[in-house]
Formats: sequence, C-alpha cells, structure tokens
Amino acid sequence: MQVMYERLGRLVSRHWLLVIVGWIALVAVARWAAPNWDSITYDGDLAYMPDRMVSVQGEKLLREAFPENRAKSQLVIACIRPDGRLTGDDLEVLDRIAEKFDEERRPDLPIVGLWTPRTEVIGKKLTSRDGKAALIVLLVANEFMAIDNIHLLDAVQEALEEAREGADFPAGLRLEISGSAAIGGDTLRATQESIANTEVATIALVVIILLLVYRAPVLIAIPLITIALSIVVSLGLVAAATQLNHLPGFGWVDFKVFKTTKIFVFVILFGSGTDFCLFLISRFKEELHHGRQQAEAVAAALGNVGEALAGSAMTTILGLGTMVFADFGKYHNSGPALSLCLAVTLLACLTLAPALLRAVGPIVFWPFTESHRPPPPRAATTAPASEAAAPCDAIDDEPVSAGKFWEGLSRGIIARPGLILLTSYLLLAPLAYRGLHIHTSHDLTEELRPDRPSMVGLQLLRKHFPAGDLGPITILAERDGAAFDKPAGGRQIAELTRLLYDLPGVDSVRSLAEPLGDKPSKSHNVFNSEYRRKLAITRHPRTKAIYLAQAPQLEGDVTRLDVIPKDDPFSFEAIGVLDEIDRRLTTLAKDPSSDWYGTRFVYAGTTAGVRDLQAVTDSDQTLIQRLTVIAVLGVLIVILRRPVVCFYLIVTVLFSYLVTIGATEAIFSTLYQPFHGLDWKVPIFLFVILTAIGEDYNIYLVTRVLEEQRRRGLVEGLRVAVVRTGGIITSCGVIMAGTFISMMFGTLRGMLELGFALSLGVMLDTLVVRPVLVPAFLTLLYRRRERRERAPAATSAAVGHHARGEWQRQPG
Repeated sequence: MQVMYERLGRLVSRHWLLVIVGWIALVAVARWAAPNWDSITYDGDLAYMPDRMVSVQGEKLLREAFPENRAKSQLVIACIRPDGRLTGDDLEVLDRIAEKFDEERRPDLPIVGLWTPRTEVIGKKLTSRDGKAALIVLLVANEFMAIDNIHLLDAVQEALEEAREGADFPAGLRLEISGSAAIGGDTLRATQESIANTEVATIALVVIILLLVYRAPVLIAIPLITIALSIVVSLGLVAAATQLNHLPGFGWVDFKVFKTTKIFVFVILFGSGTDFCLFLISRFKEELHHGRQQAEAVAAALGNVGEALAGSAMTTILGLGTMVFADFGKYHNSGPALSLCLAVTLLACLTLAPALLRAVGPIVFWPFTESHRPPPPRAATTAPASEAAAPCDAIDDEPVSAGKFWEGLSRGIIARPGLILLTSYLLLAPLAYRGLHIHTSHDLTEELRPDRPSMVGLQLLRKHFPAGDLGPITILAERDGAAFDKPAGGRQIAELTRLLYDLPGVDSVRSLAEPLGDKPSKSHNVFNSEYRRKLAITRHPRTKAIYLAQAPQLEGDVTRLDVIPKDDPFSFEAIGVLDEIDRRLTTLAKDPSSDWYGTRFVYAGTTAGVRDLQAVTDSDQTLIQRLTVIAVLGVLIVILRRPVVCFYLIVTVLFSYLVTIGATEAIFSTLYQPFHGLDWKVPIFLFVILTAIGEDYNIYLVTRVLEEQRRRGLVEGLRVAVVRTGGIITSCGVIMAGTFISMMFGTLRGMLELGFALSLGVMLDTLVVRPVLVPAFLTLLYRRRERRERAPAATSAAVGHHARGEWQRQPG
C-alpha cells in the first residue's frame, strides 16, 4: 500500500499543475451542470417513513375515504383579548383576515380549506369557552414539515402585520399564529438560519484555530482551498444523483437530499478534510527536515500517511454508509450522501492538497522556515527486505526532540500503565453508566426557542383551548358492508365515543355521534333542547362529510373519530394516550363478542406520526449502531491486521460515546426545565460520527506506532509514536471540535445538543482516549509479549550454561 501511495505522490508531484487545473475544471462542471441545491432538497420527517407504519396507512386511508379532506396539517390564526371577552370589532378583524386566505383568492398557497367561528357545525368549537379567543384554521395540503410552509408562514405573518397597522385595529387585541404547519414552518426557518450560521462559523473557527496553532497564512490556505473545491464538487455530485431516476434504466433510483444535510456536509468535510491536510503537511515538513527535496518530500509524505488517511476516511465513509439500511427515509438517504461527499474530499486531499504543496513548497510554512539536513548515512544491515523498505528508514536515529509535555506523558504512561488505565476508566464510569440509560424526545416544540412566533402563539392558545386541539388523534375504523351508515353502526360509534371520552388524558372526542366534542350522553329525550340541537348537527350533511366516508368505493365503510388529548400532540403524554387507545381498540377488534370484532383500526395525525417516527428511528438506531461497529472494525483489521488491538480500539470509542452522551444529557437536563430527553437525532448521529472519527485518530496513532516499532522495539516505538503524533493529532482534534462547535451557532435545540456532544466527544477522544487509554493498554500488551518472547530465550541460555558446566566437570 505504501508503494501505491508513493507512486501516486510522485505522479501528483510531477504533474501538479495538471492536477490543480483538473480540479478547477471539475468545479466548473459541477457549478454548470448540477441542479441548484435548494431546488432539489426536501425536508420533513413524517413523509419519509416506511409504508408498513400505521400512521402511513392511516393517512392513505384518510385520503381514499375522504378525498375532499386534503389537509395534512393546520395553521391556526388566533385572535385573543387577554383582558376580557372578544368584541364585535375584534371578530370583524378576524373575518377580514379570513377573507384574505380564501382558497380561490390565494391559489399560490397550499391552503385547501378554511374554518372560522362562522363555519357550520365546526365553527362553534373555534371560540374559547371564556370568550377571550377565537380561531381561524387554515387547512394545509402539506405535511407539517414541508418546505413550502415557510412561504405560507410568511404570507400569514404579512397579513397579520397589515391588520395590526390598520387605523381601525382594536386596542389590546393580539393576533398570533400556531398550529402544526406554523410550528413546522418555524422549524424550517430555524433550520435555514442554522445552515447559514454554521457555514460562516465553521469557516471562521477553522481559520482562527489554524492561525492560533500554526501562525502560517499559506498553510491554512491549502486545506481551505482543498476543502472548498471538494465541497462544491461533492454537492454537485449529490445534486446530480437526485436526478438519476430521469435517465433511461434508472427509474428505480429514489435518492433524495434534505436541507439539514448541508450542515453535516460542511462540518464533517471541514473537520475531516482539515485533519487530512494537516497530517499530510506535517509529514511533508518531516520529510523536508530529513533532507529530501521538495518533489521527493511530497511523494514520501503521501506514501507514509496515504494508507492512514484512506483508512481513517473509510471508517467514516462506511460508518455513514451503513445508514443506507435504515427504514427512515432521512437516514437512508443522508448517510450515503455524506459518504459520497467525504469520498470526494479524501480524493482531493490525496491529489489536490499534494499538488498545492508541490506548487508552493516550503513557502507553506512562511513566515517560518524549515531547515534542511542531509539524510544520515545508512548503516549496513542484514534486515529482511520488508524491513529495509519500511517507512521508518526515512527517519533519523537521533533521540526524538519534542515538547516536554508529550515526553513526560509518554514516560508516565509507560511507567504505570495499569494504574493509569484503571483510574481513567473508573473516573469516567459514572458518566458511561448514565449514557446507557438516556432518554430521547420527539417533541418538535422543544426544538424551538420560546420567542419563535409559533411558540408565542402556542403558549397563549394553551390558556384558552386544549393543547391537543392543534393536532387531534384521528382514528379511522374500516368495516365492509356500509356498516357505519346504518342505525346499528351509529349506536356503536356512540358507544365507542363514550369509551374514548372516559380514557385518562382525553379532553374530548369528535365523531359522528358527537361532532362538537361535547360530553357523551345516553339521554334521548326529544323534548330536551340540547338533544334536539345535537340531533340536528349529527344529521347535517357537513357532519356526514367529515366523519363518514362518502367516496364511492368506501361509502359507509369507514368512520372517523378525532380524539383531542389534553396535552400537545408532540408530547410524551399525547403518545401515551394514543398507546392506550390502540391497546383498547386492538382488544375490541380481536374479541369475537365485541361489536367491533374484525374492524380495522388505523391512526392519522401528528401524534400518530410522531409515535411511528419514534418506533422506526429507534429500530434504525439499533441496526445502524451494530452495522457501524462491524464496518469500522473491518476497516481497522484490514489496515492494522492486529485483531486484539482492533477490538480494544472499538471498545474505547464505544466507551467514549457512552461518556459523551451521558455527560451531554446531564448538562442539558440542568440547563432546560422541563427536560424530557435529548433530541431524537442526537444519539444516532453522535454514535456514527464519533465512532468513525474516534477511530481516525486511533488509526493515525497506531499506524505510527507500528512504523516506529520496526526500528525501536515494541515499548520504545510506542513511546516515540505518542510523542511524534501528540501535537498534530491534538491540533486536528481541536480543529474538528471547533467545526462541530459551529453547529451551536444555530437556533435549533437539537443542533445545539448535537454540536455540543460531538465537540465534547472529539475532545474526549483527543485528550483521553488516544493519548492515555490506547497507549496504556498497548504498553501492557507489548510488555506481556516481550515477557513471552524473553522466556524461551532465557530457558535456552540456562540450558546452554548447564551443558557447558557439565562438560567442564568431565575428566580430561
């Protein structure tokens, strides 16, 4: 492998100008031929779950049974008077706003219906019981996290601002927005802000850290140029890959990319790409120091570190690539996209970066100079050819001169490896134990800051309406034979409505029997005015259109019930209510004595979607974690060819992951109250990225250990490798952590948690795992091996000595 990378280095060194021109041409092609990134990216979560999930089946049945009900989410406009009941002028403002969002007047918006307090049947429920709030409900065709909801949110906010600025706007009246579509649109806005902030912060932090560490402007230009060009090319390739399904024979390809993918592209490519470049530059400097000429130094540097760079990149590429086996569409597509981008960056670091080094030469270290020394004379040796050709031959035999810190650390570890190893694990064990029992949250409202418009509206609405009104749990019951359009079916629906109403956590139930969600009653007194009113509403055509299937193929076969939980539709409590509903209805459907025997129940709505999202992502997380470990372990064994060492390296990164996620939960549970858990995306991305990147640094260290051991022996080679790689690996770790810190400049709490966790994990790998846990274990391993190797030699010497003594005692 070393010979292959040396040949590549010589080729790049000889044709460096052609390589640079070639990369510039690739950038031009990517900019010209690839589709615009924003035009091909998606977002949302619930739209990318597998078809087997109950909520997906529920949404499908809802569209088939109620084709006129095209809404997938809602945006709520709230008219609120905190200090008293709404006045006639207040309601006139609400009416004028509603007129602006009539479906026919705004065909540019994804609005498929509109409810106001004046809407028949449902309108009564849109005014609060205390008379202080009234709602406009915009029925939206998009899933709540669709990117087009940003445009809708902008239009609604613009209309509300115009209303507030009107001369006749009543004093003391508040206009706010909320609803699932508003929350989703606000989340996507925050995502766009996070992407922009992350891009700027990533570049700024990398430049600042490089300047502080190396103080060489030209040096920092090489990784920046290399990574910038590789990002343009890789994003172009990913964008082009989304269009493969339009080519003949590729219709089966369904590849998508998402808005948030760009955040990971920037931080991973800048972090990993900078590391790759700095390892190459560091070895280039070493080769110059040993007397090689510029062209030879580039080839030798690439030959010595090429395999380590490729191996470290492959751990991340394969780790992210395992996400292709996920059921959740975002994971399934995002992992391979990031792998492709990192592969392009690796190629750039193996070709473009050496070409740039060849172009600028020692100037890369300006204003510092790199002294050249002639290589030491080679002593005659009888070593095997494989050893004579080892990379260590380029290294002088003089004592290693490095910082006192790494010298002291390496000698301390070698002196007391067992004590240091045991103490380190014991100190970190409590956090690792906590990491085994973390909780995650799928509550989207916890992602947003309290000052976001949808969150302000949500807090106000909670004071006047049940929180579940923003996203009811929709139950769809299907039975053949138009069963629900008969008197017996009506009685069964009424009984089921009462059963659901009495469940804990349920505020109300809307159905064919109780269209307004009133408390169910068994009274059928026709002289009771309330009963007559309810009877008129249940027989109203709109009621039937909402709660009983009218589609010809399913007419009367499907009925709908909307359960309003007392808590937010995204909350654990609402999911708990759905779990209990599902348990009760499954029991009824399987009970031969029940009127609902054989009925198919499915669910739709935000809560059902979030519950299924939790189930599918939990399943994917378990699968991907296992596959990532297998993939990374495979790369380690191929590169290092030492199974015991490879297994231990895997143990260290798994332990590092547990410590990191345990510490992250401990910190954020203190910062946020109430705290229901880390964002659901944190564990899986942290595991994949930290496992792969943690092994990057282990590969850099262990490959250098093996190189030094060929010349210096097992333990001394280990010590020298720790000293020689300590500074560069630490610098790379600081840079990588800095790129992940840039994720904390966004406004999404999930990105804040993930950025913090990744930064902490990288620093833990950089400052504890790689310089302490790995060398301490290797010292114990190598000393045991040395003792085993010395034992036969000592036995042979003793036998020889005994034989000589016996010979001397023999006469004449």
